[in-house]
Amino acid sequence: MSFAALLAVATSVPSLSLLTPADVQAMALEQATMHSEDGQRVVISGGVLATQTVQSEGYESQTVQEYAEAAGIRADSDFINNPAGTIQWPFAVGVHVGDQFGYRDCAGCSSDHGGQDFNPGLGAEIQAIADGTVVDSTDGGGSLGVVVMIDHVIDGELITSVYAHMEYGSRRFEVGDTVEVADVLGTTGSTGMSTGPHLHFEIRIGGVDGTKVDPLVWLYANTN
Repeated sequence: MSFAALLAVATSVPSLSLLTPADVQAMALEQATMHSEDGQRVVISGGVLATQTVQSEGYESQTVQEYAEAAGIRADSDFINNPAGTIQWPFAVGVHVGDQFGYRDCAGCSSDHGGQDFNPGLGAEIQAIADGTVVDSTDGGGSLGVVVMIDHVIDGELITSVYAHMEYGSRRFEVGDTVEVADVLGTTGSTGMSTGPHLHFEIRIGGVDGTKVDPLVWLYANTN
């Protein structure tokens, strides 16, 4: 009976959903070690990657590193994403956290930064943080460039998540579409008011015209 239960899981669940946060962290550290950039260096020992061997019904086993590479993501260990969570980070694995919410002093960018920047590399796949409904999706979002906005009801509260500066031609959903957590919305670009490829991510409490809050604080408090 135990074998039958395991077989049922193997034939109905994508391999990524079986990975633990520890698997993701190990991959992120391993990736950062093998592909470090100037100013970024992570030293680890004994890192272990996921090694699933199940293959059935179109789902092929892969390590988190292979998944990230396929999604064009340059992994980092700034956070851990749980691929089984009902509320997740906007990337399937940890990536570098860039400019944060609030005041900043930089040439060519807004001083009152209303979101959180993530730097996963050009073309990296961006995912929905939770189930919801698309309320804005356009290539002409002004300073936000190519942008998708999604309404979610989380703990009885209306939350809008914003994904900006995506690549032209990468949007996969239109207004009115229903999305599920971890659905790929588009890819990381540099459209609109942007000084380089990154995701500008916002959390607005109360809807599109609601109050912007610190997305990093909100994600740490709500991802599961």
